[in-house]
Amino acid sequence: MRIKCIDNNLCTALTLNKEYSVIEEAPEYYVIIDDEKNETTCRKTRFVVVEDSGITKKVKATITELNYQLENDFKDIKNFVIRKNSKGEIKEIAIKLNYNS
Repeated sequence: MRIKCIDNNLCTALTLNKEYSVIEEAPEYYVIIDDEKNETTCRKTRFVVVEDSGITKKVKATITELNYQLENDFKDIKNFVIRKNSKGEIKEIAIKLNYNS
């Protein structure tokens, strides 16, 4: 996702009207690489979305499907694998669904 800074008040590491790539998104914050090449957490109100690469739509669809599976006792989940990094942080969850036609 690409976002543009519209408010750099009290933040010297952001440039007004400059576009940044989003690394992570939380309900109220973005994590971006700032002008000083550091990961920075900033309020969403500082930015407007310039380009949404469709990932948001895919994520929402995935969350909707997983909520359905939770509510229906995982009836369509065939298998899942959780991949972690060396620090033990979850990096990937692969879910195989078993749909009968």
